[in-house]
Amino acid sequence: MSITKNNLNNEIKKAVIYCRVSTKEQADEGNSLVSQERICREYAAKEGYQIAQVYIERGESAKTANRKQLQLLLKFCTGKKGVIQAVIAYKVDRISRNIADYHVIRGTLKRYGVEIRSVTEFFEDTPAGRFMENIIANVGQFDNDVRTERSLGGMREATQEGRYVWMAPIGYSNVKINGKSTIAPNDKAALIQKVFELIATRQYSTNSIRLIMSKQGLTNRKGGPVTCSNFFHFLRNPLYKGVVKKFGNEYQGTFQALITPKLFDTVQSILDGRKNVVSHYLHENPDFPLRRFLTNEAGNKITGYWSQGKRIKYPYYSFKLPHTTIRKEVLEEKFMSFLAQYEFDTLHFNRMQYHLKEQFEKRVNTVADENKNIEKQIADLNKRIDSLIELKTNGTISLNTFTERVKRAESDIEQLEGLLKTSSPKEYDIDELMSFAKVALKKPHLLWQKSPLHIQQRLQVFDFPEGVTFDGVNCRTPKVCNLFRLKVELDHELFSTVPSGEKSKNTRNKLSSPPSSSLIYTKAYWEMIADEILTLKSIVLSPDNPNLGSKQS
Repeated sequence: MSITKNNLNNEIKKAVIYCRVSTKEQADEGNSLVSQERICREYAAKEGYQIAQVYIERGESAKTANRKQLQLLLKFCTGKKGVIQAVIAYKVDRISRNIADYHVIRGTLKRYGVEIRSVTEFFEDTPAGRFMENIIANVGQFDNDVRTERSLGGMREATQEGRYVWMAPIGYSNVKINGKSTIAPNDKAALIQKVFELIATRQYSTNSIRLIMSKQGLTNRKGGPVTCSNFFHFLRNPLYKGVVKKFGNEYQGTFQALITPKLFDTVQSILDGRKNVVSHYLHENPDFPLRRFLTNEAGNKITGYWSQGKRIKYPYYSFKLPHTTIRKEVLEEKFMSFLAQYEFDTLHFNRMQYHLKEQFEKRVNTVADENKNIEKQIADLNKRIDSLIELKTNGTISLNTFTERVKRAESDIEQLEGLLKTSSPKEYDIDELMSFAKVALKKPHLLWQKSPLHIQQRLQVFDFPEGVTFDGVNCRTPKVCNLFRLKVELDHELFSTVPSGEKSKNTRNKLSSPPSSSLIYTKAYWEMIADEILTLKSIVLSPDNPNLGSKQS
């Protein structure tokens, strides 16, 4: 009997369970820790595993292997060689979303006879199974990379718009204005101003000023004293003069500057030990509005300069490369022609007004119904991406085709996610919206041409959020604003038609095919369009740009 009992004991398989969720993933996917553990226990019972330990990782990212519970799991498994046979997880990406880290973790466990078991993904310890395991792990990394790219894209877009979306420095607070993150002065702003003013007097040492201002209430974000290193660090921060310095470039901020550029440069000269103050460099030259906005195919930014002729100076743009110089008026004419293709005519305005009134005056659909429809479209697009990954894995489609289609689907998902609404329907004055739109969108290239420099720059970023590439002949862009995208949709709606019975009039009053996107029929979509008109209005009708306002009045 004792031999039989020992044999039975030797056949018992032991495993540990690993559950992980970040706060965002738990909210987005509903894969709570409780659900993961329950499903993993059910799997263990079905496969004949006895659970030796459960490791729960709360709110930790899988981008790195440096997680407390994961490290405890590895220590436990490697310290009991031959006792633990498997690590059970809900999905492979619970263990790691980094392919290199996953291979290290898998290799470490394998040396001690421990295999990784995924409850929702099937792979065996065979060449085909290991290949599938690698594919699944790669998908987790791919998803991670896509999220990172989207996040960086959002940050780049914010800086181009003059917003600062990182942790606010002393004197500022992180806020949201019109639904967009930026910074605004807080109750310590006056203290920051006084710091720079005192340094400019040259009457006190920098450290003496730090101690003086500490007594007056200058503290760090946590309410503690400002250290010497932190004090010198924020004195060098160009944010205080209204400049965002990120991604190798400088952008004029749309938030309120605490000090003037001249005062900031004076303080920098004092800190550097220079007697003479270097005059403030003019980063934004009104003679060259496209400077640092247009790029070539290699990503180089265009610059502008004046060239001395025999009698007069001539303006040029250049990428500072051979054969890339172009006359200012020629390039700006090409840019304006590029803008002009998005101009609206009477037919576009009529259709826009029709859709706006239909959505906001008749109120046919509820926000909840719209959101369900949008969520379904997002789910369908995610399934499409899954199918593309499978096709790429099988070698059915090329890498270029795969990349192009995935980017297109991600762009649609990004737009759809922006449409999701959780609040009550907004109220809009349709007549007022249309009154402005008919002026601003009728000739967008002329609007840009007649605006002052800072308005031109904001219009450029608004119209083309990811910039414009110039190849020496033509301009192109990967993304346009939603209003320009609407123009394309309306073109399809207006011109994908059949003539009426009166051939001589050639009227277009009956659709022969639906628009290219069903988004055009949703209320959430038109809320986004209305909000974008309001955003454009806030840019154009700023106090120091009265051109459009005078026309309207």
